[in-house]
Amino acid sequence: MNSLPHENVILFPKTVEYYQYELTRLLEAERYAEAMKMLRFLLGCRSDDVTAREEWQSLLGWLQMMFPDIALKNQDQPDEEDESESDLLRQQMLAKGEQSEAYAQRLLESIRSQHAPDKLMLALDQLAFLEHPGIDETLTGWLEEEELHPLIQFKTLQTLKKRGAAGSVSIRKNGEDVICDIEDTPENFERFPSQIQDIIARVQEISEMNHPALAYFASEMWNEFLAYIYGTSAYRQMLRQDAACVDVWAAALHLTLLEHVFEGGDKAELMELYGITSELSFQWEQSYRIMQHFASAVFTRRL
Repeated sequence: MNSLPHENVILFPKTVEYYQYELTRLLEAERYAEAMKMLRFLLGCRSDDVTAREEWQSLLGWLQMMFPDIALKNQDQPDEEDESESDLLRQQMLAKGEQSEAYAQRLLESIRSQHAPDKLMLALDQLAFLEHPGIDETLTGWLEEEELHPLIQFKTLQTLKKRGAAGSVSIRKNGEDVICDIEDTPENFERFPSQIQDIIARVQEISEMNHPALAYFASEMWNEFLAYIYGTSAYRQMLRQDAACVDVWAAALHLTLLEHVFEGGDKAELMELYGITSELSFQWEQSYRIMQHFASAVFTRRL
């Protein structure tokens, strides 16, 4: 009998819907190499959705036909680090900047009129590497003048940080007036403080033993949650809490993910797994409530 490479990962209906959204996002952003990797992963998992599997197989075949160089590179060097996506994007944007001084201006104008989050994210990725006067001022003004989606706000702060901008930005986020220092913004999620890294590590540790499929989703949801709350009172509270609250936040993330991507979860079982005692129940309820607010505002738009 032929076994699947990820046969211990079972794709439930909500999980399939989640990945369908992620594939669409990658394709719209023209991130074809990542889309191929995701499709190969999905096809190696167990799923009862025959239609989805057929669609994934057809899409992978089409991508391999349209982009044979990318497909061959991914297959020949599966374990080697290719040139980073940011380095490639930097080269492309510098080339565009040399060819057309108006390119950056068109991107800046597009962010004012564009409402699709994926396209805004792509424009911000490009603006991070373009040399053009006025980019920093325009992005800072955009942040301060408009109450943008929390994920777009964080991405804009990251773009300014990558550009070497400095200073503070006053924004309205999740009903709060927040002041963020551009220099302190983590350029990527590996740059967040260690206690925040410990939370996602704890979820992955527990889920790998008790729910293997969840480990593949936990990191991305956590990253989006951090972007959603970055700079707010909830984020500052997370930084101040002691080591015991690592389990509190980890349990809240774990249960929220089970509820919104999988077939639901057993709260009592999770509380026991993470060692959430009665002394920690108040902190857990607070963390879980914040996580649910995030899921309602951001995560459930996919499902």
